[in-house]
Amino acid sequence: MAIRSLWMLIATLLFTLMAATTKAATTHYGIFEIIFYRSLFGMALCFILLKRSGQTIKTTSPWRHLLRCAIGTTCITLGVYILAVMPIATAQTLTYTSPLWFCLFLTIGLLLSRSPLDFKLLSAVLMGFGGVLLILRPDFGITNGFDATMGILTGLTGGAADFMIRHLSQLREPRERIVFYFTLSGTLVGGFVTAWLGFASHTTEGLWLLAAIALTGTFAQLALTAAWSGGHPILNAVFQFSGIPFALLLGVLLFNETPDTLSLIGIAIVTIAGIVASVLRIQAEHKTKA
Repeated sequence: MAIRSLWMLIATLLFTLMAATTKAATTHYGIFEIIFYRSLFGMALCFILLKRSGQTIKTTSPWRHLLRCAIGTTCITLGVYILAVMPIATAQTLTYTSPLWFCLFLTIGLLLSRSPLDFKLLSAVLMGFGGVLLILRPDFGITNGFDATMGILTGLTGGAADFMIRHLSQLREPRERIVFYFTLSGTLVGGFVTAWLGFASHTTEGLWLLAAIALTGTFAQLALTAAWSGGHPILNAVFQFSGIPFALLLGVLLFNETPDTLSLIGIAIVTIAGIVASVLRIQAEHKTKA
């Protein structure tokens, strides 16, 4: 099980590379056009993989797939937007606030049911959102209110999408089928909106970026699904946050982005709080099952 969690490390690296190429591609293409090309390639590849393994696209959980697709497509749309308007490290850190949102809703549920609160978990969540405020600081002109909201919503929808992936995996849905329907959704939504707005003209650089986005995005989704379906939950949670230092490094190397001191402190706080919150939640789930 621990070995399977290495898929999460691979997934986060691929997602970070996809984020870097996506950020570069926003100077050539619109948000929905990027989603369309990325999803179209992924859909075709997953269909081929399903056929080669003797499986079909037929599912016994169509509504669960629909919900996962709606949440996931919303998440990637928000993710492409914040990459276009924010430094890559900031955008990726906000994306990785998804475990904090999950734990926040868990805490609210405990309050409503009058169950005992896990104050360690609550402290980690509050610390994490304090780190988010240090990163964004909208009142000080670091980001405007709309961009900050979109960044926070990216983390929220990302947490919900991860939950649906794990849920579908528990129903024994193959990872290729899960990613197929997700990319089908992105192809339809991205293609429809782009057809309405108009497709951009291609350049050699733009085509290379689209190819890189498609390859890294598709294989990242497959690796992510493999990690959640067979890896150790705690190791998955820890490895998932490796995307933040990956993004910091690429931001410096590729985009000459150097976060200020307060932003670096905020990024460190979100990373630590996210790992702690994820580990505490998973340990609590294991105790409940036992």
